[in-house]
Amino acid sequence: MTRPPPDPVFVLRGSDGAVNCLKFRCHEADSLRLLFSGTASGKIHPWNLQTKRSACVLDGHEGQGILSLGFCDNTVLYSQGRDGTVALWDLKEGRKDISDRIPVSAVGFCQVELFNQSSSRLLAAAGVGPAEIIVTDLQCKKPAFSLQPTEGSPPQGMVMALKAGCVSDREGLHLWAAYEDGSVAMWDVKQRRIVSHLKVHAEPILCMDYDQEQGKGVTGSADNKLAVWNGKDGQLVAKQTVERSNPGLSCVKIRDDHKIVVTGGWDHVIRLYGWKKLKPLAVLDYHTDSVQCVDFSDHENSEERLLAAGSKDQRISLWSIYN
Repeated sequence: MTRPPPDPVFVLRGSDGAVNCLKFRCHEADSLRLLFSGTASGKIHPWNLQTKRSACVLDGHEGQGILSLGFCDNTVLYSQGRDGTVALWDLKEGRKDISDRIPVSAVGFCQVELFNQSSSRLLAAAGVGPAEIIVTDLQCKKPAFSLQPTEGSPPQGMVMALKAGCVSDREGLHLWAAYEDGSVAMWDVKQRRIVSHLKVHAEPILCMDYDQEQGKGVTGSADNKLAVWNGKDGQLVAKQTVERSNPGLSCVKIRDDHKIVVTGGWDHVIRLYGWKKLKPLAVLDYHTDSVQCVDFSDHENSEERLLAAGSKDQRISLWSIYN
């Protein structure tokens, strides 16, 4: 008989708004494990995973919602706000100060993507124009270049999601962009051109992740499909589609061991699939509103691998699954 799905190991309460984004901070040099959450009210909460409490609140986006969180390195947090800025937070020695701000477009909900090219650290963000991507050099805090489809290309609408990676060591850095028309484009960053384009959804894409080791990506949309596509050899090729009973996927994440993929959706449910064949593994039903974001902890530097999910219901659920 199939065992019932587990309950959360803990639920973090006290967010002052819908939870839009999550980011674990687990490092071998840390004695403390933290989970950072960003809310629709513009606050960032660093959650201590030992005490299960948020000791402070980072407030630097004038009450505008937080769209994404990430780390430039282990001591510099970046937060993207609806105020049209990416704030860089200096967390060294317990500090919680904003060291820099980078202007980005406040149009849409596309999360910024951090990546390295040669000796530069770059930040890609959706631009103001249709299908435009602006890439900023973090060292000089100025736009380095933009990526725009050539004239005469079919209209793709707004950029909805970005993911950076390498097709191969020989071919260098690529940027995958998902669009409002339900398509995915593979950009050659060095040559500033689209090398492959694929229509994968009938509705706007809302979330995307890419597995560089296996050379395949996954997208979720406003439709009821989870789509997997290959990105090897400089060509995007449709691989597999799973139809769901309910439409609307807000988030998707591939675990770093390349075995599990998790989704969160408008139906309030977290779903887990085997990454190899998209075999359904579990349905985690706890939240009372749309699941907006998910993240996995780094299993290499911790005894227990955790899945965190944030929701519009202002709660964060923590799960220990398939360890």
